Amino acid sequence: MMKLFFCIFSCLAISLSQSELPSRYHTYEEIVDSLFHWNSLFSENNSPSQYYPGSGVIYQMEEIGTTGTDNLPIYAVKLSYNANQEIDKPKVLILGQCHAEEILGVEVSMEMIRRFLYPGNYLNDIQTLMGVLYYTEIWIVPTHNPEGHTVVHGWEEDGEWLQDVTFRKNKTDVNGNGVFDFDPEGYGNDLDGVDLNRNYDFNWFFGDPVNTLDGGCSANPSYVSHYDYYRGEYPFSEKEVQAIRDFAIEKQFLLSIAYHSSRSGCVAERVIYPWLWEGGKAAPDFTVISTLGQEIAELIDVEVGDGNYHHAASGSRKGNAHDWFYSQTGCIQYLIEIATENMQPFDVALIDDTVDRNLKGAYHLLKRAAGINVQDGPDKFQITGIITDASTNLPIQAEVEILEMSSPILKPRLTNSLGRYRRLLYADTFTLRVSKHGYETQIIENIVPSSSSITEIDVALLPVDAFPVSLNCNLPEDSFSQSIQMIRKVNSQIDTINLVEGVNDFVWKEGNYSLQFISDDIFPKKINFELDGALSQDVDLKWYDILFFDNFDNLDNWNVVRGDWVVSDGVLLSQDDLVYDNFHPLGPSRINLNQSISSSQNQNLSIKLSMKNELEWGKDTLFVDLFNATDSLNIYRNMGQNWSYHDEYINLVSQSSNNDFLSFGISSDITLGYRGVALNEMIIFSELESCKKGDYNHDGIIDVTDIIPIVNYITLYTSMTGFQSCASDSNDDEYIDILDIITFINYILEN
Repeated sequence: MMKLFFCIFSCLAISLSQSELPSRYHTYEEIVDSLFHWNSLFSENNSPSQYYPGSGVIYQMEEIGTTGTDNLPIYAVKLSYNANQEIDKPKVLILGQCHAEEILGVEVSMEMIRRFLYPGNYLNDIQTLMGVLYYTEIWIVPTHNPEGHTVVHGWEEDGEWLQDVTFRKNKTDVNGNGVFDFDPEGYGNDLDGVDLNRNYDFNWFFGDPVNTLDGGCSANPSYVSHYDYYRGEYPFSEKEVQAIRDFAIEKQFLLSIAYHSSRSGCVAERVIYPWLWEGGKAAPDFTVISTLGQEIAELIDVEVGDGNYHHAASGSRKGNAHDWFYSQTGCIQYLIEIATENMQPFDVALIDDTVDRNLKGAYHLLKRAAGINVQDGPDKFQITGIITDASTNLPIQAEVEILEMSSPILKPRLTNSLGRYRRLLYADTFTLRVSKHGYETQIIENIVPSSSSITEIDVALLPVDAFPVSLNCNLPEDSFSQSIQMIRKVNSQIDTINLVEGVNDFVWKEGNYSLQFISDDIFPKKINFELDGALSQDVDLKWYDILFFDNFDNLDNWNVVRGDWVVSDGVLLSQDDLVYDNFHPLGPSRINLNQSISSSQNQNLSIKLSMKNELEWGKDTLFVDLFNATDSLNIYRNMGQNWSYHDEYINLVSQSSNNDFLSFGISSDITLGYRGVALNEMIIFSELESCKKGDYNHDGIIDVTDIIPIVNYITLYTSMTGFQSCASDSNDDEYIDILDIITFINYILEN
């Protein structure tokens, strides 16, 4: 008997030394086993519970992605009446775990699944469970960081038990040495891994670069966790975050909860939501968001003493999930920091109590999405409807705006595949605008939502007329056959269409169009028109000459008027720091071209800017002005964000009587700077009636570099483009020979 007791005690001691966490917490393997077990019981069960009459199947499970290093599956569970069908219901996403050490969220999400599957065991919640399951589609992802979860729970490798209960990130091999580098002693100092809640592409660049040291927080400056907040190599670099991104875009969730915990205690027991930034700049839906956030917080009791969770809008901008979800998909996500700094309690009763207390807040959010107010549920204040084509009665994908909560910072809110829109509101009066290219925009005013019923407004959009459009593209006579691209802009939509020389026929809906024509060696012509009838348009495309070129090796061509404009590695930057300066009483940050762009005659000009831009949406402006001694004209404005290199074209007519110069600048308000502009090339084209003889390489200068390829053509039979052939034929005799070379040599010697 004594030997048996000693054996049991010894085994227990070994087990505890290998796992610092109690068995109440689910390991990744246990999560997967449970999900598959429930799948076997419920995925084909049409009568899962007497409390769900006529429910059909209520459980489905799918793999939504895999991890980046260990290729572990990431699973999502769908809970709803008729879950095996695609039904038009509001969707809610629950993310149990993002950060590895924050394991209580796994327990909340697993318990949530269990309660919906076994409602008879939770009769106090029965009205909520029945109502939510009937009216909504719930998706639960217990963990989208299985790699980190495994590190926290521990694993055996080469006969050695490895574990780090304070690990936060995934297992990305950041330093590229082929080894998983982590430090199980204390907090942070893990060289490998990316913080998955810093890897989203909304304000990503404000997050921590690699190997950033932590400075703690004001509430607990002694808590230092180096390297724990690394944002990743680039936005969405991590497969785990890609999986959540793609899933969110596909499902178009209305509401979401992402569970976290705060080991430092700095934000413990708090409900956090989008956003209230510096200068009082709040999320456009802030009244809706903050009201629900406060309601959720007030339902979750704190662990110790009286009171409830705090609630607060997020003030940081660091590539967080909740800001990305809201701004890019329209889903309002709440980050709930579960528990105190004792975020991995050993007391099983405390774990269960923490789960119970947090489920009360989760139920409230689910009822808000469902539009039900059973068991002290929230006010409804919700609007929904179907957008259809008035002529066919078929659903269409249209943009739906609540004008009082609209902003350029938000990606357009589009109806789903069934034409459905849903928006949460509050007690006030609202204006609905529904728009789609090819249809008449409808505006519905004086909408007053109800606290007791969901407001339903269906909208049938009237198609506008469509007209034939014929574009006859004429290339220069001496051109060879070459491709033509047309960039078409209409009603904020942009697409690129390949054209042929000659007639190109289309049928387009009425609207205001801007067409930019691009082809090799061709002046980038622009045409603007309002289409309200049949249109036949000649598009005469001509060669260009280069009036000015700068690849920004230096600032010799420019005068800095105000600000910190610099050149770095061949790129003109609007500032030397990470972000541009805010408002200055002396005027905007500005840089001027120090040579005139006026030519000897009135000419069509086009300025090509190869650039990246990032401004505060709708607040700050990148501008280009044309100015002279007596006047100034704005010719370009950009208030958006596109931080990848792209080409912008500015077309204008140069007046020969003016001595015109260009000015670039950024006009900003008093808070929130961004990366501004990065310009790696600027070219000013002028439109030519015929090619410029001798300028073979099209750099605006005739020199020996033009003669060499002409010689190669004559002696080596190399190929030429249409422009090169035209530029090489100095005497217009349709032959390129030694006489042309002699002519160009004489020109160079004389000039």
